[in-house]
Amino acid sequence: MVWGLFPADSLSGEEKYYVFSKGTYKVGRKGCDIIINKDKGVSRIHAEITVAAMTNTSPLAIESSASSAKVLIRDCSKYGTFINKHLGSPEKVHEFPNKEATLKDCDMVSFGTGNAIYRFCFVPLVFYVVCSESPSSFHFLEEKVSSIGGLVTENCRDCTHVLVDHFMQVEESLLDAVVAKKHFVLSSWLEYLAEKKVLNEIPSYTSHLPTIVAEGASVKVAEPKTRETCLGGYTFLLEPTQMYKFGDRLQMLLGVAGAKILSVNEFHFSSQASEFENKQVVYVMPRRTVDSRSSKVSLLFRVNELDLVCAVLSGHLDTSSLISPAVIVSSSCSTDETVVADSEADDETATSMHVASPVHLEKHAVPNHSGKASPNGVVADSENDDAMRNKYSCDDIVIKSDRTDESAEGSSDIIYSQDLIVRRTTLPAISSVDGSGVNFKRFRKKNTPSGNSFDNLVPFSKFPYKESDYGNEQLEESVREEKKRKQMEAMAEDLFNNDKGRKRGVAGSLRRLLTHS
Repeated sequence: MVWGLFPADSLSGEEKYYVFSKGTYKVGRKGCDIIINKDKGVSRIHAEITVAAMTNTSPLAIESSASSAKVLIRDCSKYGTFINKHLGSPEKVHEFPNKEATLKDCDMVSFGTGNAIYRFCFVPLVFYVVCSESPSSFHFLEEKVSSIGGLVTENCRDCTHVLVDHFMQVEESLLDAVVAKKHFVLSSWLEYLAEKKVLNEIPSYTSHLPTIVAEGASVKVAEPKTRETCLGGYTFLLEPTQMYKFGDRLQMLLGVAGAKILSVNEFHFSSQASEFENKQVVYVMPRRTVDSRSSKVSLLFRVNELDLVCAVLSGHLDTSSLISPAVIVSSSCSTDETVVADSEADDETATSMHVASPVHLEKHAVPNHSGKASPNGVVADSENDDAMRNKYSCDDIVIKSDRTDESAEGSSDIIYSQDLIVRRTTLPAISSVDGSGVNFKRFRKKNTPSGNSFDNLVPFSKFPYKESDYGNEQLEESVREEKKRKQMEAMAEDLFNNDKGRKRGVAGSLRRLLTHS
C-alpha cells in the first residue's frame, strides 16, 4: 500500500503527501520532504518519518498481522510531536524510547503547538494486469507494483487500476472493468510512480491512457468521470440481450454511461413517439434484423452495437455513427402547373372553393422568374407571354383568367414584359392599411440605361485622360525640348566648374614656384 499523510482539516490549505518508496523523510519547514506552514511552532527539522519497507498486503491483513511493515516517527523538535491513536488522548513522541513511535493506519499526528494535525493512512493501489503475455514481462510488472507498495489481483472488480498495453483487443474482462468504473493506464504510469518518492497528489492519467482495438476500430479509453456522462440525455431501445454480441454487458455499459434504457417490446411507437419527440431516442440494431419492427424502427435514429460500445469506452458518442430516420415526404406542397379550361366559370369556382373541376397536371420545372402574388394584389408574369399565369400556395392553386380579361374584383394588374411596362387603363383607388403603395420601380427593365446616368453627365469618368492635352503631339514635343535644354544647362555648368578648378590649380602652382625661388 502507498502511505499517505493528509491534513485533518481539508480547508486548512496544507498539502497532501503520498510516499511511494521506502526511506527516511524529514518533516519541518522549507527544504524538508514534508513541509508544514500552518503551525509557527514547527521547527526547521521537526520530525523524521522512516518507512522500513513498502507493503503489498491489504489493509485488513495489515490490521491482523503483527509482522506488518513498520513506519516509525522520531521527534526532533522543541515543542514536540504528538500521536492520537483511535481518538484517545494524544501521546508525546518525545516520551517514547529513543523518541520514536510506530505509526499505523488512521493515526492522527500533530506537530508543534497542535494547529497542524495530519491523518496517517494507507492508500490502496491494486492493479489488474492484462497487458503481459510472456511470464518474464508479467514478473517485471509485479516487481514494479511491489516496489511502490501496490498489489496485483486476478479479479478486475477488486482493482483500482487496470494495466493495459497499447492496441490490446477488447475482452470481456475489460468491459467488466469499465462497468466497475476502474482507471485504465499504461505501464508507463507505473514506471513514473516507481521513480518518485514523495508526491503531493496521484499523478494524472491523461498522458498514460491506453488505446485498445474493438473489431479493427482503435479507441482511446477515457477516464471514468468522462465515461459516466457521455450518453446522458439519450434513450436506447434494446432487443432481448441474447440478440447482441456483448449480451448483458451492453445494457450495463449503457447504464454506466448515463443513458436511459427501454425494451423495444415495452415501447409503444404510436403513443410514446410524441412523448419522446424532443428527446433523443436511438434504436440499437442487433446482429440479426427483426423484420416485424423494421418499418417502425426506421422512423427512429439507429446505431450499431459496436459503435455504441466504442462510444462508452472513449467517453464520446460520434453523431456521425447514428443512422438518420427515414423522412416521409408530404405531397401537399408542390409546384405542379394546373392547366384548366379558359373560362370565367371555372375561374370563379377555383377562386371561391379552392377546388377545381377535374384537371390535368403537367409536371415541369418552374423557372425562377415565374409570377408570384404580391401582398397588394399585383402579379408579375414571366418572360414568355403565355395565356395562363398562376398564384402558388402550399395548399391550393388560384388560377388567374386570361390576360385580356378584367379582374373580377376590379383591381388593376401590372403586367411586366421584357421590353416595356404596360398598365391597365382602369386604375381603381388603392387603399392600404399601412399607407404604403405599390413600388412600381421593381418592374423597371434593369438593362435599359437611364439618360441621366453618371457616364453621360461625366463623360471622362470611365476614361479620365481621354481627349485631354496629355496625348497632344505639340505638348509632347515641347516637353522633350525642355528636357533637352535642362540637360545642356547641366553639362555647361559642369564644364564651367571644372575649368574654374583647373585655373585655380595652375595659379596655386605658380605661386609655390615663386615662393621657393
